This record gives sequence, C-alpha cells and structure tokens, in this order.
Amino acid sequence: MMRAAGRLARDPGRTEDGQTLLLGVGMISVVAVLVLVVASATAVYLDLKTLTSLADSAAAAAATGVDEASYFGGVEVDGVPGTLSDAGVRAAALDDMEAQPERLEALSLIQADTPDGVTAVVTLTARSRPPFLPWGVIPAGGFTISATGSARVSTAP
Repeated sequence: MMRAAGRLARDPGRTEDGQTLLLGVGMISVVAVLVLVVASATAVYLDLKTLTSLADSAAAAAATGVDEASYFGGVEVDGVPGTLSDAGVRAAALDDMEAQPERLEALSLIQADTPDGVTAVVTLTARSRPPFLPWGVIPAGGFTISATGSARVSTAP
C-alpha cells in the first residue's frame, strides 16, 4: 500500500479524479431545501400574526360597541358602567371581520362572547397553505391556525 502511494506521488502524470461537481450539487440542494422550509415556516407565522391581528381588532370593536341603554342606564359591572351582551359581541365581531381588507383562507368566527359583561373574547380560525411545501407528501388542505383576542370595556374620567 505504501509503495502505491509512493508511486503516485512520484508520477506527476497521474492525478486523482474527484467528484466535486456531485458535492457542489448536493450542497446547493441542501441549502435550497433549507431556504424553502424557512420560507414556508415564515408564511405560516405571518398568517398566524394576521389572524391574531384580526381577532384583536374584532374584540376591540366588540368592546367599544357597548349598548347605550346599559351605559347610560346606570348599570355597572365591576365599577364599569355599561355591559356587553353575547349577541352584541358576536354582531360587532362579524361586522369588523367584514370591514377588514385582509382575507385569509377559510376564515371563520368560532367564539364571540363575554364571560363577565365587560370583556369581549373573540376566537377565529383560518387555513394556512405555505407556498413551498410538497403538497403530495403533506396534506393539501394546509394547516388550521387559530387565534383569540380579548378586549375590556373601560371608561376614562
């Protein structure tokens, strides 16, 4: 074995043939797959942030939609004048969702109610379909994401 290595070193006409092209193509493939996975994860994250923003907006709209009769009628809950109703919270949340320009796939209102009369809680769900995933391997329906927003009625002196 040592003799063969010595002969190779002494014979300048013989060189090793490497497969650097194969190594380069493999490395480029691995980097491309990593970039696509990160881009897909970012797409799901951005959809979740959009859904969270929509849920917060719907809850805030519901909290500001206090029934005027209960607000001016002297009804107080925990020292806050005015109370929310489940029907009022749901109606305000649906109106706010319709007014929003951002549209997610299969956006739906799951919950819109008030547990204590002064807090509006809104839960939304939607589908997120990242653009770079192999939909033959992963279910083509995408991922279901959900977000909950809450807002509390407050009055300033």
